[in-house]
This record gives sequence, structure tokens and C-alpha cells, in this order.
Amino acid sequence: MDWVIVSGIVVTIILLVGILIKLVRDNSVLKVEMKALADEVYLGNNRLFKYYVSIKKDTKYIYDRMVQEKLLREILFQNTPKAGEIIDKMDLMKEVVLQNSTLTQEVTRLEVENSSLSSRNFNLERQLQAYPLLRKIHGQLDSLESYCNTEETQELLKRVKSKLSELTN
Repeated sequence: MDWVIVSGIVVTIILLVGILIKLVRDNSVLKVEMKALADEVYLGNNRLFKYYVSIKKDTKYIYDRMVQEKLLREILFQNTPKAGEIIDKMDLMKEVVLQNSTLTQEVTRLEVENSSLSSRNFNLERQLQAYPLLRKIHGQLDSLESYCNTEETQELLKRVKSKLSELTN
């Protein structure tokens, strides 16, 4: 055999081994990623299952309460001649309770809105109190342009600085 052919075969074998090693590494990385995704899906399924069980329990509770109410109504009709009036009053009371809860939610929402508006109003009042002081400072700065003596200018600047610190506090 020729040395060129042998060296070509050896280089090809080395390249194939290198590719094989790279593929093995890639496969191991993919296996780790697949395991992480599988664990994530498993945790998600557990959360969904717990949520499903909770909904199922709630639905069963509501169904049991409805069946109980139906049985109680039947017993009431059997034992009381004025059962229709009693049930109408019970239904009316239930409606009042529902409307009361709706009104309570509305009152809570309005209280929150009122408190936010009050805080905005307070901020606006603070800003309005600051405007006269700012106008006074502006006037002093305008009069500063007419001063020639630097000591008087520095004294005026100190007063302006103190008033600005009052404004920020």
C-alpha cells in the first residue's frame, strides 16, 4: 500500500473518532437537558393535579350543598303548609346577602380610590404652598443681576439656598 492511502485512512479514522466523541458529548448534554425538562414537566403536572383535586373537592362540596338544600326544601314542603312563603323569604334573604357583598366590594374599591385621591390632593397642596416661595426666590434672583458687590451676592445666595432647603424639607 501506498503511504498516502494509509495516511488518508488514518486521518479519516481519527476524524471519525473525533466526530464520535463530539456526538457522545452532545448526546450526554441533551440527556441532561431532557431530564431537566422532564422534571419540570413532572412538577408542572403535580401542580395541575393538585389544582384539579382542589377544584374537584370544591365542586363536590357545592354539589352536596345543593342536594342538601333541595332535600331540605322538599322536607319543608311536606311539613309546612306555608312552605312557599318561607322559601320565597329565604330566597329574598339570600339575594339581599349577595347584594350586600357586592356593595361591600364596591365600598372597599371606593375607599381605596378615595385614599389614592387624598394622597394626590395632599401632594398638590404641598406643591401649591411651594409656588409663592419659588416666586420670591425668582424675584431675588432677578434682583441679584443688579448687584455689583460680591459679598452682597454671596449673602443673597446663602438665603436662597436656605429657602430652597426649606422647600425640599
